[in-house]
Amino acid sequence: MTEFHYFSSPNETDPGTLNPVYELLDFPIAMGRADDVVLVGPAPEKPLVDGREVTDPRLVSALSVPVELDRAEVLDRSAKLAGVLRTMGVIPESGAVLTLAEDVPPLARALGLLAAARIGLMVDLRTEAATADSTIVLHGIEAAAVEPGRASVKVTRSRFEGVGVTIDGQTANLDQAMRDSRVEFAAVVPLSPEQKLLLTDAGTIDAQTGLDWFRREVLSDS
Repeated sequence: MTEFHYFSSPNETDPGTLNPVYELLDFPIAMGRADDVVLVGPAPEKPLVDGREVTDPRLVSALSVPVELDRAEVLDRSAKLAGVLRTMGVIPESGAVLTLAEDVPPLARALGLLAAARIGLMVDLRTEAATADSTIVLHGIEAAAVEPGRASVKVTRSRFEGVGVTIDGQTANLDQAMRDSRVEFAAVVPLSPEQKLLLTDAGTIDAQTGLDWFRREVLSDS
């Protein structure tokens, strides 16, 4: 069994609290492993530099390679998305459930899963999960990349270009929200080991078993 760094220690009457994302991102970074590549995505169809599409054939060729994110960037982007969800009023304790549309790119999908687990938000990954009936949906949108230029908009890649989140009928452009310096990052939330985090076709995955699932299905070298 994997050893966790508990936020509150388990005892005979209390199972303690933990979070798989802390084990995968926060703790390894504290131990000097921020530069490890832990998330790999497909080569971009339209490479971007500072949010702008590249047209120079030489740059297109040089940038058309699989995208590699180190642990520091994965933590940064997933914690920021978790902060965006919090800012939009998502309360995991209310029983809210996130679904992911099929058109969400692999990197954004992985970061969305990590963001949800960071704050204890359940994600429905079942084949029959109906995004149309869900109150929180990560999905593709038609939107040009946000141009930096205002003090509040950072040049940093959001990793969510062309992706939006709809909550109770209100849609936010995540490329813009993720780069807005006024949106705060979300701290990792202590969870009960039995708290359900994922609904899959193979069954339910809780916070404790979620660590091995994320290592196997989402991250590499973690």
